[in-house]
Formats: sequence, C-alpha cells, structure tokens
Amino acid sequence: MKIEKINVYLLEKALSSTMRISRGGFKVRRHAVVEIITDDGVVGVGEGVGDAIRIKSALDNRICQKLIGLDPFNIHNVKTNILGSDVYYEGMGTILSAMSAVEMACWDIKGKALNLPIHTLLGGKEFNELNMYASDIYWESDPVKMANNAMRICESGFNSIKIHVGVEDPKSEEIRIREIRKIIGDNINLMIDLNAGYSLIESIEAYNRWSQYNLYWIEEPLSPENCHALNMLSPHVSCAIAVGENITGLNSFKNTLDTNTIDILMPDIGRVGGIEETCKVFDLASAYGCSVSPHNYSSGIILAATIQVMASRNNSHFLEYDTSKNAVYEELMGDALMFDNGILTVPDEPGLGVNLTSEIINKYQAII
Repeated sequence: MKIEKINVYLLEKALSSTMRISRGGFKVRRHAVVEIITDDGVVGVGEGVGDAIRIKSALDNRICQKLIGLDPFNIHNVKTNILGSDVYYEGMGTILSAMSAVEMACWDIKGKALNLPIHTLLGGKEFNELNMYASDIYWESDPVKMANNAMRICESGFNSIKIHVGVEDPKSEEIRIREIRKIIGDNINLMIDLNAGYSLIESIEAYNRWSQYNLYWIEEPLSPENCHALNMLSPHVSCAIAVGENITGLNSFKNTLDTNTIDILMPDIGRVGGIEETCKVFDLASAYGCSVSPHNYSSGIILAATIQVMASRNNSHFLEYDTSKNAVYEELMGDALMFDNGILTVPDEPGLGVNLTSEIINKYQAII
C-alpha cells in the first residue's frame, strides 16, 4: 500500500457570537484537515491544531509531495520524511501540527485497512466509557448571562463544566464565579481556565478569592513553560492544577512534570505530533502518577483521535467536549458519537470512525 494522493482542506465555521478568553476573542473557527488516499483506495483523515492557514500552507507547499509513494503503515518513516527535511527549521510549531495531521491520517488508514479501531492498535481498551466535561462557557461581560449558559449545559446532563475567566482582575472575576456556583449548585464539578492570562501575583490572589467556590481544577494559571512560577504558585493552591495544551515535545512535558506541581496534563493531539506522541505523553505522565485530560477543541477529527487514545490509556481523566453548535462534531462522527448525561461510549468503528464527505467539505471549505 502506498500514498497516492493528499488533499488538504481549510474548513471554516463562523460563530454565532465572539468567544472571549483572557487573551482575546475569536469569531471564526478554522480547521486544517488532511485527506490521504492510498493506491488501494483506503482513505485516512487527520487534523493539525494551531494557525490553520499556516498549517495548510506548510502541507501544500513543502510536505505533501515528499510523502507520495510512502507506505502509510510505516508511520515512523512518514514522520522522518517530514521532520528530516529542511522544513523542520522553518517553524517547529507549525510543522509539528502538520505532522500531527498526517500521522493521524496514517493511523486512520491502518485501522480501516485492518478493520480495527485505533484503540485496539494501541493495545486495547482500558475504558468502554469516558467521563466528559463541557468546556464552552466563555467570558461574558454580564455575569448572569454567563451563569445562565452554565446552567443550560448542566441541565443537558453534564455534571462537570469549565468556564473561561481572566479577562478582568481576580476581584471582578469573582462575581462571575460566584454567580455560576450559586446557580449550578454544589454538586457540579467546576473547572476554571485562565488561558495563562494572569501573572504569578494575580494567580495567587485569584485562588485566594475563588477557593471558597470549591474549584475542581485551575487550568493554565500561568505559562506552563514557566516552571519556576508554577513552583511558587503551587503552595497557594489546594485544588488540581492542569496545564499542557500549549506544550510540545516530550522533554518539555517532562520538565513540567519535574516541578511536582501538576496534577493533570493536557496535551493536544493535533499539536504534539499526533497519536503516537500523545501516547508517549500519557505514559510519561503515568510514571509521575499524573492523570491526563487532553486539550480537545477543534473538529470531530481531533475529538475522534482523542477518544481513541484515551480509551487505550489507564490514566485518562476527563474528555473535553464542546456542547455548542460551533464545533463540527456530529457531521463528521455521525452515529459513532454516542453520549448521555456526560458519559461517552467509546466507538469501535475501524480507524478513527470519522467520515469526511464531499458535503462537509463543500459546506465548510474556506477559500483564502
């Protein structure tokens, strides 16, 4: 089996409202999607996470042609042809994201050709079901509106939710957290995502003010690369600290774990290099006694790949899920996406279980 053709699509979906976090806001979601076609007619799909336009450009102009004729089963060789070329030196973040997409598509091909789900290829299922948390409660200037959004999601069956704050100072944000905890009650797991928007001093003040609201975890209070600051923050925080969506490279994850301050790692499968590299992060975290709850905020392709890896690793924690209508989930995963009351049934379809149809491409393809 050989790679015969590679299509790269830029899918785009306009949002119904601006999604605001501590570092700004966005009104459009873009996805850099790879479709690899083999000479046997088997098709695999993958996605890279980051600047989708730059990822697509790297794939179109520098990477895809190098992969034609390679065996998609030999995933190591495919990755070597990407990282061993001169593109490695032109922006590692973009190249890793592009490689993630290609590597994911090769795993999809392998699973489909063998008629096996990827979790079987990774060693088998540790979990038949995954607990989910809803992550699409974004910052609102009106605390009541934000609280009502949280309550709407809880009423749909989720008992774990994540909110994005840090746009304003800790005292102002406390109003939002207080309103949300009051309306959702005490039995809902409440996660806070600061998106690395605070300084060390602000993070300490934030937790001192917010700890009374029984937080489940605080995510990216600081840049995860600032290990010294994480060490200084940790004694002031009694809930779990979660980081990792912006970390790439196994050594960087190890450096973060070496601080002994992290309870939950959050690698992004579309950023770190794909499925195999994410498994390595899980296994490294396991050696440190650390749980993993991958960052998962893109299309159904990333969601499907994340589910497959999490099902195969015994230190998996929560599956992140976007409950809004802004994510291209259902159209890609179809009947493979089955969940109820915040619990997802792990699918057993061959490969990723994703179906990238011409209808989806025509509906969302961006022309730039």
